[in-house]
Parts: sequence; C-alpha cells; structure tokens
Amino acid sequence: KVAEEAGLEHTPVYIVGGFVRDLILNRPSVDFDIVVEGDAIHLASQLAHRFGGKVTSHTRFGTAKWQIKSIKSALAAALDFPSNQANQLPDSLDLISARTEFYDHPTALPTVERSSIKLDLHRRDFTINTMALRLDGRHFGELYDYWNGLIDLQKKEVKVLHSLSFVDDPTRLIRAARFEQRFQFKIETRTLQLMAEARPLIKQVSGDRLRHEFDLIFKEASPLPILARMEELSLLTAIHPALHWQEEAN
Repeated sequence: KVAEEAGLEHTPVYIVGGFVRDLILNRPSVDFDIVVEGDAIHLASQLAHRFGGKVTSHTRFGTAKWQIKSIKSALAAALDFPSNQANQLPDSLDLISARTEFYDHPTALPTVERSSIKLDLHRRDFTINTMALRLDGRHFGELYDYWNGLIDLQKKEVKVLHSLSFVDDPTRLIRAARFEQRFQFKIETRTLQLMAEARPLIKQVSGDRLRHEFDLIFKEASPLPILARMEELSLLTAIHPALHWQEEAN
C-alpha cells in the first residue's frame, strides 16, 4: 500500500538497508527501513488519510511513523492476507525522507539536508547495508547498489563505506564487531585499520548511546562472540580501561 500510494504521488520510494541485506542472505527480517525520495511526512499523512492509523513526525529530520496497530485487520483485508495473519504486520512503519548528513565534529549529532537516494545511502555505515529495492510503479524490484554491497555480501566482508565513517560516528566500531559475528563474516583489512585509528574516539560517545549499542548486542542470538571480538579489537578498554571480557568468566 505504501508503494501504491507513492505511485499515485509520483514519489520514488525504496526499502533499504537491513531488509535488503537479509533478503539476499535468505534471513528473516523485521527491519523495514523505507526511504522516500521526496516528502516522507506528506506520504505518511496521505496513507493515514486513505487507510487510517495515526502519524507522528519529526520535521527536522523529515521522518514519519505511521502507526497501524489499530488498523491491522483492515490492512490485512486490503492486502488479501488471511485474517489470522494480520498480526504478522508491524505495529508501525517508519518513512524517512532521503537525506544527507554533515557532522561538525566527531560524535556530534548531524546537520540534515534533503537529498537523493544515492546520498542517503552514502550516509550509512557498511557497504552491505547500502542496498535499496525500489517499490513504486514500473520500477518495482529494481536493486540500487552504488557501493558494491552485493559483492561484499558474497565475499562475506564487513567493509566501511568511507574513511571518515568511524570518526563521524564511533558507535560504528561496535556495530562492525556485531555484524561480523552475527553473519560469520570478516571485517575487511582496511576497515580494521580505520577502526584502530578511530578507537580512541569511542570514549567521547555518551553513556546512553553506548548502552543502546550493548542492548543491541544482548538482543543478538549469540552475544558472547561479539564481546570476545570487541575484547580482541581493544574496543572494551577503549570504552573504559577496566572493561574486559574473559571467556573463563562465562
């Protein structure tokens, strides 16, 4: 229905990042990251007007959340889903206007500007998370892969997108270890070098953001190998000198 409405609005819309990666890897995914090459808030409002639900938005970032929990049954019927599968729909969908970001200094919150899908994908962390599938109209199913994410998936490599990525956002250091261990990939050699150079910046990250990254680690199916890899990469002591992981403590 998002793609249908986007087509009526002549607005390019894409599902990007983790969903595309997991689809190619044949892994289940609930990571619905929908990017609109245009006004995501307007598109979400049109969806709510047509189908119901509620929209909350963040004008600064051009993002909208379409809350559909209360209309799941109606949406399932509109999608020709069996009535007993309505609960398979998510409670909400996030729609994001394609944007680019600028960082005034390391760990700063970004300054945001509206942009194209290509620039939006360029602000992401690793090449395997930069692919997009277009959803609207005759373009349905087209794969956009500007930075060879498909090749890196096939090579089973976690490769950073650009040389300042970890400087812009040091939490990506933790994410690299998490993705590597989740997929049983290897962090690419140059990416490992960039991680070592950026490692001291991690202590500038706020406690709330670090706690969020650790929460994500502990939600993984196998968190212990991630902690062991962080120890190996000296990421734990970069967060705090007394922070260590030892297998014997398991």
